[in-house]
Amino acid sequence: MPATKQKKTDVLIELAKRRGIFWPSYEIYGGVKGLLTLGNVGFEIKRRLENLWIKYFVYSRNFQIIESPVIGPRPVYVASGHETQFTDKALKCEKCCSVFRADHLLSEVGINVPEGASLEHIDELVAHNKVKCPNCGENFSKAFQWLLMFKTEIGVGDPGYLRPETAQGIFTEFKRLYVHSRSSLPLGVAQIGKVFRNEVSPRQGPIRLREFTIMEVEFFFDPETNTGPLDEKYLEETIPVLTAEDQEKGFSGLRSVKVRDAVEKGFFSNNWIPFFLVLTKSFLKALGIPDGSYRFREKLPSERAHYAKQLFDCEVLLESWGWTEVAGFAYRTDYDLSGHMRVSGEDMSVFISSTNKKVVPHVVEPSFGAERLLYALLEYSLKIEEDGRIYLSIPSYLSPFDVSVFPLLSKPDFIAKAKEVASYLSDFKVNFDDSGSIGRRYARADEIGIPFAVTIDHQTFSDDTVTLRFRDTKEQKRISIASLPTELARLLSTPKPLV
Repeated sequence: MPATKQKKTDVLIELAKRRGIFWPSYEIYGGVKGLLTLGNVGFEIKRRLENLWIKYFVYSRNFQIIESPVIGPRPVYVASGHETQFTDKALKCEKCCSVFRADHLLSEVGINVPEGASLEHIDELVAHNKVKCPNCGENFSKAFQWLLMFKTEIGVGDPGYLRPETAQGIFTEFKRLYVHSRSSLPLGVAQIGKVFRNEVSPRQGPIRLREFTIMEVEFFFDPETNTGPLDEKYLEETIPVLTAEDQEKGFSGLRSVKVRDAVEKGFFSNNWIPFFLVLTKSFLKALGIPDGSYRFREKLPSERAHYAKQLFDCEVLLESWGWTEVAGFAYRTDYDLSGHMRVSGEDMSVFISSTNKKVVPHVVEPSFGAERLLYALLEYSLKIEEDGRIYLSIPSYLSPFDVSVFPLLSKPDFIAKAKEVASYLSDFKVNFDDSGSIGRRYARADEIGIPFAVTIDHQTFSDDTVTLRFRDTKEQKRISIASLPTELARLLSTPKPLV
C-alpha cells in the first residue's frame, strides 16, 4: 500500500519507533500497556515543547515555578478528595479475572454510558445488553470502583500515593510560596513533572498512559478584588467554544466567539478562565495546531472533577481518536486549600488589606498533558507526499536538532571542514552526518523534523560559503559561514504570546 494511502496514525507510529521518537516500554517482556519510552528524538522535542510552555505560561506572566516530590503521604490525598473521588467504574470477568474500564468496554459494543453513571446503572446495562467478557465470553461480576492512584509506602508502613497531578505539591506549600511572592495576590505557581494514574485498561497507545508529564499552573486570587487581568487585550480575541448549555441542547459543533461577548453572556464563572484560554490559543498556534482543529469544550456537571466548579477541556481533533483532551482549565474555588486547612490544621487564609478581610484564595488551574500535546504536534506536522516522501514539518524551535551539518562527499577534507563548521555552531544543537549519499542524509534529517541543513561542498573551500537548505520547501541558498549563527538564530526564534 502506498504511503499516501495509509492512515496518518499508522505512518506516524511506525516512524516514531523506527527513528527513536517513542515506543512501548519493556517490549522484551511483552510490554506494559500505558507505559511509553521516549527515545532521543522524542525526548528532545518534548523538552523543547515544555520549554515553550514555560515561556508562555510562566516567564511571560512572571509566575513562580517549583518542583515537588512525586510521592505524597496519604493525608494529602484525603484532604484533596482523591482517595475517595479519583476512581473509575470497572468490570471483572468471573472466569478469567480480566478487568475492564466499564464505560470503555460498553462503548466498544455500542452502548453509551453517561458520565457519572452509578454502579447499579452499569450493572443494568451489562445485564440488559447481555455483555460478556471479550476475552473468554463469560459473565462479569458486579461493577466496582477502581482507585486510579498507585498506592505505595513511605518508609516502613506509612501509606502514601504516587501523585495523580502536580497540583497538591503546590497547594501544600502555599503558605511559603505566598511569602516568596511578597505576600500578594494574584499569585501564579507552575510545575512540570511526572504524574501517575493506574488506568484499568489503557487502550489508546500514546494517548492514555499510566505515567505521563503534566504542565500545570495553580493561579491563586481573591474573587472579590482580583476579578480579572488589568490588561483587557484578551477580551478582543476570538476562541472556539462549546458550552455546557449548547451540549445539553444537542448542539455538538463549536462557535467562534469574541471573548468580550462570551464574558458578557456569562459563559465563564470568572475572567481568569478566558484569559488562559486565549493564552492557550497562541500556544497551540506556536505548536502548529491550526484553527478549526481545536476547541474549548465546557464539561457537563456530571463530567467535572470533584474539585471543579467549572471546567473547560481543550480538545484537539486527532485522526484515530477524534476530539482528544490535551488540556483542562478548572475553577477549583477554595476547595483544595480549605481541604488542607481541615486535615492539616494549618491556616491557609491570607489578609486582604483593601477589604480588611481574611480569605482563602480561589484557584484557576490550566493543566496540560505533555505527551498528548507531543502526539498532536507530531500528527499535525507529519507530511506524506505523493512521491512517497515523509517528513515532520515541526516548527523550527521545537525540532530535535536546530540544524544538520553535512559534507557533500565522504572524503577526509570535506568531513574535516564539516566538523569545523559544526564546531563553529556550538551554540546550536547540531546533527552531524557523513554516512551515505547526501540525498539519504537530507531524507533522514527531514523525517525527524530538522528544519535546516548546512552542506559543505566544493565552493566552500574557495569562498567560505555553504548551502543552507530548508526542510519543507527543499529550497537552498548560498550563505557565508560567518553569517550562519545570526541567520540561524533569526530562523529559530519563537513567536510571542498573544497576551
